[in-house]
Amino acid sequence: MNIDLVIRDAIIVSPHERTRGDLLVAEGRVAGVVASGTGQGAEVVDASGLYLLPGAVDPHVHLQDPGLTHQETFTTGTGAAAVGGVTTVVEHHRSIPFVMNVDILRDKATYLADRGLIDYALFGGAEPDNIDQLRPMWEAGAAAFKIFTCTVHGVTPVFADKMLEAFREMASFDAPVLIHCEDETILQSNAARLKAAGRKDFEVIREWRTREAEEVAVSTTALLARLTGCRVIIAHASHPTICDLVNRERALGAKIWVESCPQYFYLTEDLIDEIGPWGKFTPPARDEASRDEMWARLEAGDIDMICADHAPSTKEEKSKGLDDIWEAPFGIPGVETVYPLMLTGVNKGLTSLERLVAARSQIPAQVYGLWPRKGNLNVGADADFILVDMGAEKTLRNDDIVAKVGWTTYGGRKVKGLPVKTYVRGHLVAEDGKPVAEPGWGQFLPGPGAKN
Repeated sequence: MNIDLVIRDAIIVSPHERTRGDLLVAEGRVAGVVASGTGQGAEVVDASGLYLLPGAVDPHVHLQDPGLTHQETFTTGTGAAAVGGVTTVVEHHRSIPFVMNVDILRDKATYLADRGLIDYALFGGAEPDNIDQLRPMWEAGAAAFKIFTCTVHGVTPVFADKMLEAFREMASFDAPVLIHCEDETILQSNAARLKAAGRKDFEVIREWRTREAEEVAVSTTALLARLTGCRVIIAHASHPTICDLVNRERALGAKIWVESCPQYFYLTEDLIDEIGPWGKFTPPARDEASRDEMWARLEAGDIDMICADHAPSTKEEKSKGLDDIWEAPFGIPGVETVYPLMLTGVNKGLTSLERLVAARSQIPAQVYGLWPRKGNLNVGADADFILVDMGAEKTLRNDDIVAKVGWTTYGGRKVKGLPVKTYVRGHLVAEDGKPVAEPGWGQFLPGPGAKN
């Protein structure tokens, strides 16, 4: 076998162990690991002192292309992902038009073919009136589906009756579905009360999008997951009680996983009360005690995945909320800052590097049907990996953000632990905070149900 690339003398990390050695790459695949200094190949990269991790698989990114390219393009978004150590994304369905049927799914896959720097799969959307389109989208290559239980981002909410129907349908072909869980009736009641009082201040966010609204929706969703056997992921869990509600149904046999995001490990409602639109996302950040406990829940395995929920809006769009918080769109950018933030937690001893690798690579790849090709460094897997300098420090700044919107909620925050090189199928796609691959290197990954 001809070895194309050798990553020499790296500390290679899996969810189970660390080993020091040389990683061998042949024809874009992992060819093996040998003792440090013994690997021979056409290209040798010295990784002494660096950690080698499987590339992150991030199934929660909104790259806004086609349709909202003033916020992000698929090229800038996948470039930002590459800089952040992400080698595969599962792009959500809320580009324009929403991916709600098989024709739109195929059109989007064709449209993106020459735009991505990293590999990608695609979501389809599930709403009350398109349940008959779920199987056709699955067979055309959708990797997963998304449901909202509330009105946000212009979607139609799915209530318990239609969720039951949709879950039964998706269980019949074993598709995963990601659920945004906030109870619409509670949110509407809260909003009506706040608007009647003339409230426009930043504290509206926490009083509107309450813990109770999230908990009620999660409870219903988790129960329906168990009753139907559907594979369900709870999106962006904001506080530890969500884990408890899920664990209750998981213990009874539900096929259910918990996703969370760095904002719930770093931000608090008090900070959101200060920064307003720059921290308007939903569910919102919670109290300090909840934030601190999220680290323990990650290490314990109660939180299965750490994802970005990259949802960029422009500075101009966000600024509309400075005088009236209702006017700001939801969402924050973040696909390139997940690893620097979470690696900082590793350096502080808040979680282990092995656990983070499981949550960023192995588990998302397994749940979203990308395993064993993605999410690991086993022989035969795609050579998707990152080199990380655990001692590197920087201050996050708007000027350094690769995402098109050019700002971060974490501006001014110091981080320690940085991806310095990112490879997709053995090809260097990002280095030292800059994307270096050409658009089109990224490949579309049809889901496991694809037939045509």
